[in-house]
Amino acid sequence: MTSIPTLSARGVIWGKRRFDLAVAARPQFEPSVVWRPFELNPDMPVEGVDRETYMAAKMPDQVRLERAHVELERQGEASGIRFRFDLINKVPNTRRSHLLIAHAARRGLQAAVKDRIMRAYFEEGCDIGDPDELVRLGCEVGLSGAEARNALILRIGQDGVVAAERHASVFGNYRRTYLYFRRPVHDFRCAGSRVLAQVFDQVAEFASAGGVAS
Repeated sequence: MTSIPTLSARGVIWGKRRFDLAVAARPQFEPSVVWRPFELNPDMPVEGVDRETYMAAKMPDQVRLERAHVELERQGEASGIRFRFDLINKVPNTRRSHLLIAHAARRGLQAAVKDRIMRAYFEEGCDIGDPDELVRLGCEVGLSGAEARNALILRIGQDGVVAAERHASVFGNYRRTYLYFRRPVHDFRCAGSRVLAQVFDQVAEFASAGGVAS
């Protein structure tokens, strides 16, 4: 399976957690997942922008924004996510995060690094565009500090990240997080874990009937 999510959109961590629950509900399957990069704001300044200013431009009604946050926090708790919007001071440029995730894939740690980065942003308010923060997060899940820093400073794999993002845009992947089994079959941001588990069943049935799922 291939998934193409952005990192700083709240629906993605939500979808990722539901995906994990669906995998846990189908222990007979051992899905191999490749996480491809996608930047929601590719023109974001490298240092990021003030989140309060950013959100005021997107949703000027402060009361409505606060109500939305309360509702998201309530729904997040049901999926085991503790959104802490009060701790998020910056909307980050996520290019460096994607570089670290791409490097982690070469070490077999892609999913772990991706999950740690998203939790750090949404639950801890970390600046996931800051190299020092990313090195710390990478080390927490098994990367060495030196290799993590080299991946960020030397921008190892950046051409591949940019090419993958361009490929994702061909599918119209704006504000969606698709699972691909050779073709897009589901936007898992909005799907519950039970629906995703049913998707797994359908793919397994297709494969057993002579198709090929990947």
